[in-house]
Amino acid sequence: MGRLDKASLGERIANLRGARGLSQEALAERVHVSRQTISNWERGKTLVDVQSLAAIADVLGSSVSEVLGERQVRAVEEETEATRRELVVIYGALALLGIPTVALGIVERLGGTNMLWVWCALLVACAPLAWRAWRLEHDHNLRTTREICRFVETGELPAGVGRASRHRVLGPIGLVLAFLIIDMLLDAIF
Repeated sequence: MGRLDKASLGERIANLRGARGLSQEALAERVHVSRQTISNWERGKTLVDVQSLAAIADVLGSSVSEVLGERQVRAVEEETEATRRELVVIYGALALLGIPTVALGIVERLGGTNMLWVWCALLVACAPLAWRAWRLEHDHNLRTTREICRFVETGELPAGVGRASRHRVLGPIGLVLAFLIIDMLLDAIF
């Protein structure tokens, strides 16, 4: 689990105790410690010793891993991996939709036809995907293109220190600029 956090462990003990309808006094009596000790654990002032941790888990009808929060950690890891896979699919679909966009530009230039309806269809296909990707990035606090790429490649979420304070919009602006440049190049060539 990594480093044990006294505050979150204490919060889990308090939540499990409350869910079982036990007071601090009742839990203290069953674990053979003082009510003040239970209070100190729940407020994160002191760390629970191993023997008391096993007794707490037994009294509360849970496992030591549940009291330590491993189930929640595992659930977060599984949710993060599902988000990573979803972003891979979304970005793959958006990349694949870029191919017909370029081909459509070439066909329009060569054939001299107006294919606005196809452009609108591509926009209708891309907009919900782009919106979902943005929501997932926002929900996981991914702010820069570098953070998004690292998350998609490794599943690693960024640390909070030294990060940009706002979400950057350079990625979407860069994408629009890339399409404009491609369009200008196609105009120049054809």
